[in-house]
Amino acid sequence: MKLSQFITSEARQNIKDIGLYLKERNDSAARRFAQSVGATIEMLCRNPNLGERLHTDLLGEIRYRTVIDFKNYLIFYRRVDDVLEIIRVLHGARDYDTLFD
Repeated sequence: MKLSQFITSEARQNIKDIGLYLKERNDSAARRFAQSVGATIEMLCRNPNLGERLHTDLLGEIRYRTVIDFKNYLIFYRRVDDVLEIIRVLHGARDYDTLFD
């Protein structure tokens, strides 16, 4: 069963900011990033247990998975009933533990 998706406003802003950052350096990379984020979310909607687990004080258990072809970027998400909630999209070097606690 494929889950529907919900992308939080924070995650939308993350995607936009990363896209702008990449576009300043390489327009083609920015387009590929947007496509890869979409493809990764679609994959996760079909297989929500693929990501690594992360326990947070704020949100409880969430998961994260690298963006296809962009191994430095992570999609943080959780399943809520029949919906895949995309919480944030961040660079892997960020201290994401403190963002969720």
